[in-house]
Amino acid sequence: MATTTLTDGSGRRALAICAVVLALVPLVAGPYLVVVMVDVGLYSIVTLGLVLLMGFAGQVSLGQGVFFGLGAYGYGILTTQYDVSPWAALLVAVVVAGAVAAGVGRVVLRLRGLIIAGVTLTVNLIFYYLCVNVSDLTGGATGMALIPRLPSGELMSPSLFTYYLVWGVGILLLMFSLNLVKSRVGRALRAMNALSGGSEDTAQVLGVNIMRYKVEVFTVAAIYAGIAGGIYAHYTSCIEPGAFGVQFSVLVAIMAIVGGLTSPWGGFLGAGLMVGLTQFLREVMPVVVGGPTGAYELVAYGVILVATLLFMPQGLVSICGKVERRVRMVVASRRSRQAGEQSGA
Repeated sequence: MATTTLTDGSGRRALAICAVVLALVPLVAGPYLVVVMVDVGLYSIVTLGLVLLMGFAGQVSLGQGVFFGLGAYGYGILTTQYDVSPWAALLVAVVVAGAVAAGVGRVVLRLRGLIIAGVTLTVNLIFYYLCVNVSDLTGGATGMALIPRLPSGELMSPSLFTYYLVWGVGILLLMFSLNLVKSRVGRALRAMNALSGGSEDTAQVLGVNIMRYKVEVFTVAAIYAGIAGGIYAHYTSCIEPGAFGVQFSVLVAIMAIVGGLTSPWGGFLGAGLMVGLTQFLREVMPVVVGGPTGAYELVAYGVILVATLLFMPQGLVSICGKVERRVRMVVASRRSRQAGEQSGA
């Protein structure tokens, strides 16, 4: 699998443009779009971590719901039952998610291939049932309510504060991820990733500490999910186990594949498409056919996943790469033509 990344210059421009556009969205959009964009941002953060894990470390995980839930429940439990300040609770919840991931990763990542996907899926199921049954801490099947929000001051509404918080964190994590994949760590991950033409055995011969890098990336992906989970608990003020089940983890994996596993940008592209599609179906389908839209959403997810694997195996990010190359060719051709005209004159 070839790595698709924007060049340094175009990557910085793309980040700057993205940041400016996101900063201006609340000024021109209504409250509904702001809420949708918060959902996109939360999913983008979780999916970004999974892109690093699957696309660069080559480890298929279906357990991101565990760490998303640890961030949410950690924040909720600390603020409601132990009166910890919201910002400190968010930090502790993220640290707990990372620590649990480091422990789980040392055990799970000794396995190889799709066995890891099955084990992480099982871990997600265990986590879900723990959330349901440990009702003294989690509130059981009904969940937790009245979770304190992060202080936003009087300058903006809680939803607007959450919007800027989510996307501010998202842009920072994207910058970190882009630098990570271009660093020595990123090169080591690609060397041991069979999907990018590498091999664990070859990387080990070259001196790459395979287990160390696997666990580190697994932990980073969990930290991303824990951050999103803590912000989700702050934003909704109520959480329940169903939000962190297997369906969430599978959906995030689909977002990563559809967006593209060859670049961190794929996490944002996949989350944007899938959340946008979900909102479209929830608005349109009740008018067209009536009734709940859950079944139609699952069908749409399956169709998009199959179409991506068949016709666009590198995901949406491959389109960005093609557009960039096309633009560079046009610009180079125009400059060459202008240089020829000047020399002829």
